[in-house]
Amino acid sequence: MDSLVIFILIVIVIIGLKVVLKINKKQILKIAENDKLNKIVQKLPDNISICKDILKKLKNENVKIEEEENTNCFYFIATNKIILNKDSKYFTRVQTIAHECIHSIQNKNILWFNYIFANFLNLFWLVITILTVVGVIKNYMLFTAITLLMIIVFYVIRSYLEIEAMTKAKYVAKEYLEEQHIEETNEIVEEYEKLNDVGIKYTCYNLISSKLVLLLIYVIVSFALSLIK
Repeated sequence: MDSLVIFILIVIVIIGLKVVLKINKKQILKIAENDKLNKIVQKLPDNISICKDILKKLKNENVKIEEEENTNCFYFIATNKIILNKDSKYFTRVQTIAHECIHSIQNKNILWFNYIFANFLNLFWLVITILTVVGVIKNYMLFTAITLLMIIVFYVIRSYLEIEAMTKAKYVAKEYLEEQHIEETNEIVEEYEKLNDVGIKYTCYNLISSKLVLLLIYVIVSFALSLIK
């Protein structure tokens, strides 16, 4: 019965957050599909060149940069590398690149903690789920509580890193555009503000909901085993 109650609460939280925050990925895509601004920003250098210029501005030029097809942009602390999407048709690319560059100068202790803890959380969930299925773990509520606590810690750290990077990226992108003598800089920055308003909520929701889904799976397994017994 306890597992059922927790299951219902998790589902309510996931759905409730989506409704309250008005999560809609289509809004992000709609902002990016601005033909006028996309044409303006296409005049800028390629993504790697922009990344190098911004890293130079941030005084952090020892970061490796790579481009890949059809990938999300991200900074990987373990190799000190920024991975960029080769796509350069959207005006949002400048802020996205600035976002990853800012990740590269964030507190290394926090970045490493986030990297290690996030992987540990996933491994911990996998191990306890397997051990619960084979009957080694019988105190389901204890491990549900531990997992929830770890999810909260993960969310606090990761959301801090993401919100800081997204907030600062707008200003870094603005400086870069001004240095490139883009007359429509203010108009582009206004769209970046709209993007951040939607993007921060979307990112935070995805961070917490993706981990709550893992907890939901564990609770379902626990509830199923309790019925069998």
